[in-house]
This record gives sequence, structure tokens and C-alpha cells, in this order.
Amino acid sequence: MTKRFKQLLLPVAITSTLLVAGYSAATPVVEASSTVGQELQTSAASQYQDIDMDARYNDGVLIEHSSNMFWGKGERIKVLSKTGETLAYTAESEHVHPTLTKHSRKMDQAIIQVDDNVYLGYGFGIDTPVMIEGDDGIIIVDPGESVEMAESVKEQFRKITDKPLKAIIYSHNHIDHISGVRAWATDEQVSSGEVKIIAQDGLTAAVANWSSNLGSLFGHRTSYTGAKHVEEGEHGTVNDGLGPRFMQGAISFIEPNTLIATNATLDITIAGVRMQIVNVPSETKDEVVVYLPEQKILHAAEVLQGENFPNLHTIRGTKFRDPAMWFKGIDVMRQFDTEIMINSHGRPVEGKAAVANVLTAYRDAIQYTHDQTIRYMNKGLTPDELVEVVKLPKHLAEHPWLGEHYGTVAHAVRQIYVGYVGFYEADPWQLEPMAYQQRAKAFVELMGGRDNIISTAKAAIEAKNYTFAAEILSYPITVNKDDMQARQLKAAAYKAWSAEQVNINWRNWALNAAAELEGERDFSNLISFASVDVLTALPSKQIFDMMTATLIAENTVDVNMAMSYSFADTEEAFTIEIRNGIAQLHTEALADADVKIATSRAVLNQILMAGPNSLQVIASNMENGNFKFEQGGIKGFGLFMSYFDQATSPQDLMLIVR
Repeated sequence: MTKRFKQLLLPVAITSTLLVAGYSAATPVVEASSTVGQELQTSAASQYQDIDMDARYNDGVLIEHSSNMFWGKGERIKVLSKTGETLAYTAESEHVHPTLTKHSRKMDQAIIQVDDNVYLGYGFGIDTPVMIEGDDGIIIVDPGESVEMAESVKEQFRKITDKPLKAIIYSHNHIDHISGVRAWATDEQVSSGEVKIIAQDGLTAAVANWSSNLGSLFGHRTSYTGAKHVEEGEHGTVNDGLGPRFMQGAISFIEPNTLIATNATLDITIAGVRMQIVNVPSETKDEVVVYLPEQKILHAAEVLQGENFPNLHTIRGTKFRDPAMWFKGIDVMRQFDTEIMINSHGRPVEGKAAVANVLTAYRDAIQYTHDQTIRYMNKGLTPDELVEVVKLPKHLAEHPWLGEHYGTVAHAVRQIYVGYVGFYEADPWQLEPMAYQQRAKAFVELMGGRDNIISTAKAAIEAKNYTFAAEILSYPITVNKDDMQARQLKAAAYKAWSAEQVNINWRNWALNAAAELEGERDFSNLISFASVDVLTALPSKQIFDMMTATLIAENTVDVNMAMSYSFADTEEAFTIEIRNGIAQLHTEALADADVKIATSRAVLNQILMAGPNSLQVIASNMENGNFKFEQGGIKGFGLFMSYFDQATSPQDLMLIVR
């Protein structure tokens, strides 16, 4: 049944329900059928229907290899070994869109050899670690998303060579690209210079942002993006879009010791391998790509997000990603004389024409989405209207590297609007809307009461208009969060909707939302960005700076108090000053601080690692003289720390039942 036919059923279903209820004057439902702009090219478009699961793409330039593991004829790329395993769900199911199933079948676990000395650990997690073998050592690009995942790839790489590690390159700050570092290197190797860790100079600050400033929320929302609260398989996540599955484990971090400036290029030779490492702001501002000029191999990092339309905005949450910066970054990469392209996600591409084809289509899709959104914004269209008219043209929508498995044009368009204009759509009611709870109560009354909403939602679900049902059910749930009939009905709508989605993130959010509505969230596989290893590796200033955003302002409006730390081992000093509802960080020990602590950064690391047992660690260090109060005391310390909030547990953080 087509999406259009489903939408045509809805007005009939609602009209009959409302007439029975005595509300024939209800607001009419308008079908989404704009004729402005391009023909509809979304997950309901013809290229996604009745697909041949075994067909391979071949337009004479871009050729999908018979192994299903790379693009090209196999003149320089070969599959060195396969484990026989896949972390993706590959079986056909009525609960999984066939396009997603086909996408999963691209993700077999393998070691792929690119030319004579470049190896990919493909399918071992969401990220693809790369080993470059040089004369007397190896270079690792993107160590992986966890220590355990990195160890599994390392085991395979060490079957190829036992040459020592010379360098690690972080392509950018995201957790799946850095967290496996301790599988490869130690602090001592990096601090001594034995091992270089190369990254753009904004990477550490970006890690601090996701690891703690908004770490609790980002981790929670990422769990929804990965459907981590429901079982894996046909009723849960089937792949993670970028790769088969994010392999949660120990999150490690070692601060880079070799930095690249913004928009700069580092020309460097390591283990006899000449490389150009270039900052290409795109998905993140700290993104770097690696070009091997003698072999004409380009590691495109995550400037291309695998064989998916990119997440110009990620629904898990992130700062504004500038699409114009992104497609111009791809133009930088198009200037390289590239014969083979490898990526942090997705299969490698062989052949100069094929690489040019992928890069051009990818950047054109981003520019098209950006430019047409701007064009229609200038005609006064708001986000709900923009998503109706900004659609990829057929030649891009059907390109094999632009399937909407990960990002979508629709949610990118909304973020472009907000990124340029902000939340305000120019109608003044938005500046002072009725309070959230009051508005829900008013809407329930306006729609004929709770029972009428339930009846209408059932009719909408029967007509397969699942998101409309979910939307109207939000209001009775807001009025009464314990209304399990409404919650279960909304969950049923989301489960049915999820089975139709080719976008893995949309599918996963629907499934996790259903689990929350039903009270069935499983937290055993929760993604957490919290990492003691990351915290202890961050500069001291960033650790203290994180505290300022946790101040309980309403409890400190009349408080003026300061606490200072002085570190003997690093010769650093910091003061956090509470001043009438704000916390200001000073990079010195203020003379009049109410509480003054003399200790070391090493002891602070012990405290951070202790977590809930931090007070015992402080007590033991007070006994041995490594944690001293030069002003104030433990009572003042306790009072000061009581003014700062604790993170909300994931079990208490509700995103859907509000």
C-alpha cells in the first residue's frame, strides 16, 4: 500500500469517528500533497519499493563488487579474510523494511586489503579502524569505538605484521573514532613521543563537551538512536546505519601530542609513509582526512558518512552542522588525485572515475538540500512547509551512496532552518505559548475529550497514519502520564511505523519510544558517554569548567562562596566562585577563597576514578597529607559541593512520556 493511499484513508476514518462522537465541525485534515518543488523522493519513493535483495549496482562507472565488500573491479582491493560473522541482522522480516535488510548485508566482518600496505578492519563495529604498514612500524587511523572492539581488530591486524606502533590518527572527536586508543598505546608511549597521536587542535575540547557537559543527555539520546533499550533483531535494531552495530565497551582517551591547526595541512612521513593530513571541517570542525600521495589513496574519514545520505543534523542531538562548510570540505577532497577512497564508515571505492562519482554526488546532495532550503526560506516557508518542498531530485535520490538509511533530507531541512533563523517561525504566539501542561489540557478539551482522542487515534492507526495517531495521543499522556491505554496505543503506532522505515535512526527512535511508553526499557545495553578514562585524560581547566553548568542556581541566588584547588605536581591552580546564582571559573587560586585545597592532579584523578567512593579517597589522602585544607575544612567543602547538581539517572530521564 502506498503512502499516498494511506493518507487518503485518514480523512475518511477521522470524519466517521468524529461524526459518531458528534463533532462534525472538527478541523479538516489536510493531506501532505504539495506540488511545489521536486517530485516526492523519500522513503516512500519508487526506488525503495520491491527491491531486488541480490541485485548489485553497476552503471559502468560505479560498480559493486561481487564480494559485496567494496566498489570496483578488484584490481587493487581484495578481501584478505572474513570471519564468517556479521553483527548486523540480515534475515528478511515483515518487521524490517527490505531496504534496511539489504543495507545490513553490506556489513560482513572482514579484513580488506587496499593496495600493498593498507588494511581495513571492516564490520567489527560501527567504525572501521585502518592500519597503514610502513618500513619499520604501523599507523592506525581511528582505533575504534571501545577498547574491546579495538582489541578484536588488533588481533586480526597482528596476523599481518608485528611491527611496532608509530602513530595513531584521530579523524575527529566522536566516541566511535577515538575510544579504542588504549588497545594500542599507553600514556607513557605518548608522553615520551614514542607514539604520535595526531588530531586537529580542537578535538580535546570537543571530547570534553560530549563526555560531560551534556554527557548524560547525549548518552541517553544515543541509546534511543541505537534502540539500546529493546532487543536486537527484527523487533529492534538491525544495523546502525554507518555500520553493523556500535560495540559498547571501555571508553578510553589519550590526549593528542601532535596537533593540526584549523584548515591546515600536516605533511609528515612516518615509518617511511608520506602522508598529507588535512583539516576538512564538515561533520565536525575537527575532522581530518589522510591522503597518501604516492599511492593515491584517500582516507575520507567521516566527511562521507558511508553509503547513506549524511546526518546534516543528527536527531540524537548536536551543535549546528553547517552544510555549506560540509560540501565545500568535500570540494577540498575532490582536488586530490585519488584512485582509491576508504572511509571510517562504508565500503572502499576503487577507480578514479568511481571516486569522483561518489564525491560529486555526495557534495551535490548536501548543496542541493542546503540551497533549496535557503531558497524556500526566503519565500517565507517554515520547517513544516519546507519538508514538503525540499526533496532530492531523482538522480541524487537514487544514487547508491545517498540512501536515507542514516540521515534524511527531512530532518536536515528542519535543522538548516533552525541553524540560520532559530526556533521562532515569526508567529508571536510562539514567544509566549500557554504553559506546557495547560496547553495539553486545553487541546484535549478542544479535541472532544480524552475518549474521542483515543477513538480517533485507533481510526488513524487502522488507516496506517501512525504518526498522526502518535501526535494526538501525546496530549492525554501529558495530562495523565499514567494513562496506560493511551501510552500503549501510541507505542503500537510507533511499532507499526518503525517497520516501514528505511532510516535506521527513525526506526530505532520509534522502537525505543515504544519501550518507554510501555514501561519496558531494558537498561542493560545502555550507551553511556561517561568515562573516567576520558575525564582523567582531559586538561584540568576543562574538568573544572564542566562544573559550572551543574550549579543549582535557585539554591545559590544569595550565596557568595569560593573554593580553590592548587596542584603541586602540575603547578596549576583553579578557583570556582559561586556568585548569586552563577559559578565562575578562575585559573588561579583566589586569596580570599572560603575553601582552599592543596593537592595534586594525580589525587584529583583518583577522586574522579572513585566515583561514588570519592569521599573515602579524599579521606585517605587527607590522612597521608596529599589532600590538605589550607582554608576552611571538610564541612565547608561539603557545603560548597552541595550547591552542584547530580546527573539524572537514565531510568528517570523520560523523553517521550512527558
